[in-house]
Formats: sequence, structure tokens, C-alpha cells
Amino acid sequence: GKTTAAAKLAYLLKSQGKNPLLAACDVHRPAAADQLETLGSEIGVPVYRGDGKDAVAIASQAIQEAVDHLNDLVIVDTAGRLQIDEEMMEEAVAIKRAVKPDQILMVVDAMTGQDIVNVVSTFAERVDFDGVIMSKLDGDARGGAALSIRQITGKPIKFLGVGEKTDTLEPFHPDRVASRILGMGDVLSLIENLERSVDREKAEKMAQKFKKGDDFTLEDFREQLREMKKMGGMMSMLEKLPGAKNLPDHVKNQVD
Repeated sequence: GKTTAAAKLAYLLKSQGKNPLLAACDVHRPAAADQLETLGSEIGVPVYRGDGKDAVAIASQAIQEAVDHLNDLVIVDTAGRLQIDEEMMEEAVAIKRAVKPDQILMVVDAMTGQDIVNVVSTFAERVDFDGVIMSKLDGDARGGAALSIRQITGKPIKFLGVGEKTDTLEPFHPDRVASRILGMGDVLSLIENLERSVDREKAEKMAQKFKKGDDFTLEDFREQLREMKKMGGMMSMLEKLPGAKNLPDHVKNQVD
């Protein structure tokens, strides 16, 4: 999920008023640059893909491109690699040497489990990254791998990918994740999600409508469903409420 994580990070930074540039430096996976370009056009962030197959050269050119076009920052999307692949590891080290990044973030899959510890340890030795983006944390609350990464490398988890869409990257708050794992919900994230996704003016009008007892029409109902969908759907909201973890599966499965 690296390329998606790069686009999600660009989207998050853009929503904070920054002007990012994405650099397509995964020259090994077929169509990786195309995927990044598609994601970039969806979120309105430019993508630099360069020429040829030299990831180090493309990364360096992207920095110059950002300087020329007054971008605030560059997100370099590199290829995925195994810790045993010496040539690929060397490429990561070379990119670091060439562009001297302020931050190196490693994207790990939350579903990998404890195997991730060996991978992360090797990366910490060779590339000395600054933090972790943990993707695919939108299913059951998984915490084991996250805790292991922090314990073994001392590197912080900085962001969590909690869905497939580009607006589903959120800063990592250890207390909130612990709260989710223990079934106590995560009301703070729910509130932030509401503030980010819901049109306050529309919501207040709807609340007034309910108070006055005016007719609640099908059009109003459709608007409510739209707002809910923006927030990741009903289950995404339910999971953040205290006690939702205790709901039996057959009840959860009925929520569409």
C-alpha cells in the first residue's frame, strides 16, 4: 500500500494548506507510475515521473521540479523491497544519499503480523527511517505488530491507513488505538471525522427540522446517507463508539 499511502499523505498535507509534489520512483513494479498519476489527478496533486529507469535520478529531478514550480515538499514513492534483496536495499540507501530527505517513512501492512519485526529491524539498520505508516488498519483493531515495531526499533508510528479512499490516513494516537483494541471506542477520532466530513450548516438545518417536527423527507434521508458515506459508512462510525465491539457479529453483519 505504499503508492496509495503516498497519495493519502499528499492529500492530508494539501488539506492542511501545503502544496506537495509526488515523485514516481518505483521503477520496478509495472504501472506503478501510472497508478500514482491516477491518484494524483484524483486529489489534484502533480506527479513527477521523469524518464528512464533510474530511481535515484528521478528522485533528484523531482526535487528540482519542486523548486522550479514552488512546491512546498516532495513525497518520493519508492519501490517495495524485501530485506534480503541487497540490490534493492542499496537503491533505497542511494536515494536517501541523493535527496537527503527530512523524513523517511516505512509503510507496513497491519495484516502482516509479527513477521514484520524482522523486516523493520533490517530497514532500521540500513536506511534508518524516521517513522512508520501502518496501512490496512480498517478491519479488526490490530495492535501487536504496532507495539512490536515501537519496542524493537524505537521508531514511532506516525500515521494509520484506516480505509481505501485517499482521505483515510490519520495521525497515530497511541491512547486512541489502545482504546479501540480494548473495546472502549474512539470518540475523539469520531468527532474529528465528523468535523472534517460533515457540512455544519446543513447539519444544523437538519437538527432544527427535527426539533420543529417538520416533515423529514426522502431527500433529507438521502442527504443523511451521503454524509454517512463520507465518514466511511455506518460500521466505521459504530466501531468508534464505546461498547460497539461487544455487539454480536450477526447484528454487525446486518448493518449496510
